Amino acid sequence: MSDSRTVVHEADSPFGPVYVVDTGDQRSLCFDRPDGTVQSAILKSDPLAVPTSYVRVATAGLALTQGRSRILVVGLGGGSFPMLLHRLLPRRARLDVVEINPVVVDVARRFFGVREDHRLLIHVDDGSRFVTRQGSRYDLIFLDAFSDSGTPDHLKESRVFEDVRHRLSFGGVAVINIALEEPRDVARRIETFASAFEDCAMLRGASQYNNLILVGTLAPLPPEPLFRHQLWRLARELDFPELTESVVSFKRVSGA
Repeated sequence: MSDSRTVVHEADSPFGPVYVVDTGDQRSLCFDRPDGTVQSAILKSDPLAVPTSYVRVATAGLALTQGRSRILVVGLGGGSFPMLLHRLLPRRARLDVVEINPVVVDVARRFFGVREDHRLLIHVDDGSRFVTRQGSRYDLIFLDAFSDSGTPDHLKESRVFEDVRHRLSFGGVAVINIALEEPRDVARRIETFASAFEDCAMLRGASQYNNLILVGTLAPLPPEPLFRHQLWRLARELDFPELTESVVSFKRVSGA
């Protein structure tokens, strides 16, 4: 199998160039340049596979939420996380996906197999504006908006996480992916997120980009042995061993 990089598609967008790049069997979405950070990826031979480790670890939120009927994902990318949830969750579950870049939405549909239906709706909007509005409450909110320079500044503000908290249903859970941040900024990001919730846990995925996954809850987290057991059960349900492996890097973070 060749591992040479082939640019399948390039498009200008209001936020910079968007690239679809094939490297062997993997198809990746990259921003700004073809060899940029992989935003999302699929395997052409198995489009249902989830080759990006942090996406699998981010499903940890499902182990803690008390419901799975309404999900919000901020940041579409190639659609790995929402399409995964679309397959995993019951048919009654509804998923809203917010993506600010209309070109990314077009690319996800054309090259990554993203399909909307009555259960999965994509909103072209700014994530911070979306969560500020009055609307449905969610059992799980996943914040996954980032570029090669990390998360956009306006999505790092404490008011955004307060808005996220207010959009959670009883027993709901918020999950955030922190990637490509300067080390000096990570501690501040963790503190800002954790302060919006009653409790918070940190998991680290097996990613070359050292993604941190933070899980914020409206109620105290269960004791660590029970949390480990819940993740173990979810790992077996989803066949994602990373969920149990990530608990090795589990850390409880003080909330508000």
